[in-house]
Amino acid sequence: MNRFNGAVFRGELDIAEETFYLTQVKSLSTQSTLSEKQLVQLSRYLEKQSDTCTITVNDQLPILLKEDEIEMLQQEISRILSSFQ
Repeated sequence: MNRFNGAVFRGELDIAEETFYLTQVKSLSTQSTLSEKQLVQLSRYLEKQSDTCTITVNDQLPILLKEDEIEMLQQEISRILSSFQ
């Protein structure tokens, strides 16, 4: 597994399985596995947001993302997805 340390997302990439094991969102620890499809869906959702948006961690904890964080997360997801290519 390859370690990924972004400003918003941190975790580990499993290139063979095309999954991302998310261990941290901003400063909140978590343990979630995101498939390539889920990452694409999240990226599309973020593209539609403008000022702020809320994402949910562990289906319980809402996290507010500001405009600059949305842009950073889009870039991070793009880097993660490009690793699967």
